[in-house]
Amino acid sequence: MRAPRVFFGQNDVTVYLRRYVCELHRALKPTGSVYLHCDPTASHCIKLVLDVVLGLKQFKNEII
Repeated sequence: MRAPRVFFGQNDVTVYLRRYVCELHRALKPTGSVYLHCDPTASHCIKLVLDVVLGLKQFKNEII
């Protein structure tokens, strides 16, 4: 989980995202999906946190 902190620093948003995504990962079934809605200013940070927690190969598609 160092990557988001290296790029974005340790702030309230990254701490919240890390905890939220880790809890999502814990509760998610292996066949489950995650859909997140966010504003454009946070999407790059959320994508990085999701990649770190869920793994790069888990990303399937982007809906815009």
